[in-house]
Amino acid sequence: MFAREVQDFFDQLLALKSSEKIEEYLDFCARMPNHSTFNSTLVFIQKPSCFYYATKAQWKKHFNREPKPSARPLLILFPFAPVEFVYDLEDIAGKPLAEKDLIHWWVEESGGILRERMESLIWLCEKLGIRFSIASTDYLREKGNMTFGVATHKMDSNEHTIKLHPRYKDPAFLQEAFGVLIHEVAHHLLGHCGAIHKTVRFRRKDVDGFEDVVIAKDASDTDRPSGEVEAELTAYFVFSKYGVAKKSAPYLAGWITKQSAKLVRIAEVGKVVDNIYKMADGERWWIEKARRAHKDAMDKAIRF
Repeated sequence: MFAREVQDFFDQLLALKSSEKIEEYLDFCARMPNHSTFNSTLVFIQKPSCFYYATKAQWKKHFNREPKPSARPLLILFPFAPVEFVYDLEDIAGKPLAEKDLIHWWVEESGGILRERMESLIWLCEKLGIRFSIASTDYLREKGNMTFGVATHKMDSNEHTIKLHPRYKDPAFLQEAFGVLIHEVAHHLLGHCGAIHKTVRFRRKDVDGFEDVVIAKDASDTDRPSGEVEAELTAYFVFSKYGVAKKSAPYLAGWITKQSAKLVRIAEVGKVVDNIYKMADGERWWIEKARRAHKDAMDKAIRF
């Protein structure tokens, strides 16, 4: 039910073609780095004026505040539970809280991007068969200075690649390079360059096993404007988790208002945001996916 509501909202946002509404939505989600993209979208649908939301337990633990008796609860999805209630700042009793207190509670990292995160993301992309390189100066003759990264898939060799502009050899452009890299990785993990599968070795309950894991479903029929919006939304939300502002609104507005992006799979974007964030922290999320697939197969076998 909620998935349909979230997708309907984004369909309406695309149809509205309002750069102001897009920026309002992006600003809201950027204030919620600890919450999933899906849940923040769900809260924004219920209450666009919401400034900051948290569960009753979070308000109590971190600020010794509680919801007012008249507080209006907002619904989100919660791991291992059907739904969870959260409350907007204006519905919390107690002394006023400064914006910096709220924001810096949830932001994990502020003030820039660490090189180690970019290196980790590149290394784990290679593990998935996505080859990375910074282009030679020939790139300038082929692509010019307006394209800062390219994600490609060669059908004959099934090779997935990412190539960045030669400018990113300069360490001074680290943060910009990381943003472009995330955008291009998103194209691959969202399936814009075709499906990606991986045979994963894992260990679960003293059992060594192998599972074929779908890393990306084929979405190569995605139109260019929609694909660019999905990839840039991914980069924006990942940057938000680091407490770093990425100026994506004009880029997104251009693809939505001028190029008429037709469809944005916001639930898929949310999954890829989480997966890229984990990879930049050195986590191979596909191993856990393999374990879950093995468990599901064992459970199914037991039932039958």
